[in-house]
Amino acid sequence: MRKGRSYWSQEDRERHQRRSHYYEGPHTSHSSSGGRTREEVVTPPLPEHAAAGSPMAMSVDFKTYVDQACRAAEEFVNIYYETMDKRRRALTRLYLDKATLIWNGNVVSGLDALNNFFDTLPSSEFQVNMLDCQPVHEQATQSQTTVLVVTSGTVKFDGNKQHYFNQNFLLTAQSTPNNTVWKIASDCFRFQDWSSS
Repeated sequence: MRKGRSYWSQEDRERHQRRSHYYEGPHTSHSSSGGRTREEVVTPPLPEHAAAGSPMAMSVDFKTYVDQACRAAEEFVNIYYETMDKRRRALTRLYLDKATLIWNGNVVSGLDALNNFFDTLPSSEFQVNMLDCQPVHEQATQSQTTVLVVTSGTVKFDGNKQHYFNQNFLLTAQSTPNNTVWKIASDCFRFQDWSSS
């Protein structure tokens, strides 16, 4: 995937590299050793919520949660669009079994239907120009840790003109004691071309 600009400052990148134990990047192997593939976004376990802690402890906990969710979102975007452009057959590994995709108003649900849909798309070249993310409040997701990821940019499908696009993902955390794997629960893609009149 080509990017229009970097989302991290040089200082953030250096701090991230020094603190590699805090965030585990993508895996370079396509093998399933350890049950992981390159098409997974894996982070350390999310922090426990401060039960009856002080407001300061709760705000530090929330800041850690937001920081980790944003790092996972950026890594997810890199993996998603690279996989879409270069290894599309593996794309459904990023989705939950019952995930729903809405593609320009057309609904596709479940992994088999997603596989069939992605097989019909021509080859693509995505360029992401904007990325935004934020945690979704637990009351809205029945206490399931969820992050909203919004991207926009341009895409050129083989044999078609370049289009502007907007895509929204709801990522949900599948947690184990050792790490957190983020999966797509919902995905909404839409071309954003303006009619010329």
